[in-house]
Amino acid sequence: MADKSDNLSSFMEKGWLTLDNAAKLFPAIISEDLTSVFRITASLNEPVNYRSLREAVSITSARFPYFNVSLGSGLFWHFLEFNKNLPHIQVEGNVPCTAFALKRKNEPLYRIIAKENRISVEFIHILTDGGGALEYLKSLLYTYLVASGKDPGSPGDIILPSMPVSEEEFEDGYKRFFRKLPPPLKLPKAWHLPFLLNERPRLRITRAIVSVDQMLELARTHKVSITEYFVAVYLFSLQKIFLETAGKHKSRKKVLRIELPVNMRKKCSSRTMRNFSLFVLPELDMRLGTYTFDEVVHSVHHQLQFSSDVKQISRFLSQNVGYEKLFFIRMLPLFIKKLAIASIYRGFASKRFTGLVTNLGVISIPPVMETFIDSFEIIPPPPNLKVKLGCAMVTFKGSLRITFLNLTGSPDVERLILRHFIDAGVHVRVQN
Repeated sequence: MADKSDNLSSFMEKGWLTLDNAAKLFPAIISEDLTSVFRITASLNEPVNYRSLREAVSITSARFPYFNVSLGSGLFWHFLEFNKNLPHIQVEGNVPCTAFALKRKNEPLYRIIAKENRISVEFIHILTDGGGALEYLKSLLYTYLVASGKDPGSPGDIILPSMPVSEEEFEDGYKRFFRKLPPPLKLPKAWHLPFLLNERPRLRITRAIVSVDQMLELARTHKVSITEYFVAVYLFSLQKIFLETAGKHKSRKKVLRIELPVNMRKKCSSRTMRNFSLFVLPELDMRLGTYTFDEVVHSVHHQLQFSSDVKQISRFLSQNVGYEKLFFIRMLPLFIKKLAIASIYRGFASKRFTGLVTNLGVISIPPVMETFIDSFEIIPPPPNLKVKLGCAMVTFKGSLRITFLNLTGSPDVERLILRHFIDAGVHVRVQN
C-alpha cells in the first residue's frame, strides 16, 4: 500500500476521479423530485457553536479530499473534479435533501446543516452512501467537540484529520471485487401504491422512536433480526393495502417488493468511503394467495438469508460492472449514455420495487464522545414518483429511530406499520 503522500499527490495532481459504478446512474436521473440526496443528523446535548463548527468543517474536509469534488463532463463519462472549496454550512430549512446544482463548478457535492443543537450532513449519492457519510460525520463531530473546548476522549476507530489517507478510501469497490458471474434472475414488475402524489413540495416526513430492547424481544420471538422483522411488517402492511384497493385500482402487477441496501464493505473487507452498497429485494407474490404474518416473517427471513449471501449478491455486482465494461457502451458519447440510462431507469429499475428500507444499523462511538450526543437520525433520498414512499432506520443509545418519507397524502403505510408495533406491545413515540 502506498503511503499518504504518494496516494494523495497522485489524486491531487491528476485533479479528478472516475465515478464509481453506482454513482454513474445518478447524473442521468436526478431531478427536482428525485434528488438522490440523503441526510444524517446528530443531535447534541447543547446548542451548536457556529464558530467551532466552521473551524471543524475546515479541518475535517481537508482530510477527505475525495469528497471535495464537483461533477465534470467528458466525451464519454462524467468524472469528479477536485476543488479546494469547503462545503457550505447552511441553516436547516423546512425541506431536507434538496437537489444540488450539478452544473455549478468548484462546489463540493455535500453540505453541512446546523440548527439549534443539530449538526447534519447531506451528501449526494454520486459521492458516497450512508456508510461513507457516517464516517465523515463522526470525524466532523469529534473535531467539532475538540474545537469547542470539549474533551471527547479516545477517538477509537474514528478517522482523525491527522491520520494518513489510504488509497483504499477512494477506490471503486465495485471494480476491485468484480468477477464475471451468472446474472441474477429477471424480476417481474412490482405493484405500486395507488395513492395520489402531493403538490410540490411533495415530501412529507413522519418520525417514530421505539425501544431497541422491545424490538429485539419481538424479533427474537420469531427468531429473526430487527431488520427482517421490520421488512416483514412493511410487506404485511402493503399486503393489507393491496387487498383493500385491488377492486378499486386494478393492476396486472401483483408482486410486492422491498428494496433493501446491503453494505458491501463488511462482506468484502473494504475501507472505501465511496459508494459500495448493493440491494436485496424480498417480496410477496400475491398471485400465490394471501399470507399470514407468520408466513411473511418466515419468507422474508429466508429470502434475506439467501439473497444477502456474498455469492448471490455478487451476481448484481457482476451484472452492473459488466454492462459498464462492454466496449460499445464505453464508446457511446456521454449524452447518449445519459438518455439510455434514464430510459432504462424509468422502464425497469423504478418499477422493480414497491417500497424501500435503509437500515444504517447501530452507530457506535467512543463512550466519552457519546455523552455529548443525544441521538442520530437518517433521512434517505426522496423516493421516485412511482414508489412514492420509503423509510430509514438507525439505532443509538437504545433507541431505534425510523424516518418515513412519503410523497402522497395517505399515511396508511406508516400508520399500519406503527400500529402493528403498538399492538405487539412496543412503545412508539411519533414525531411529525
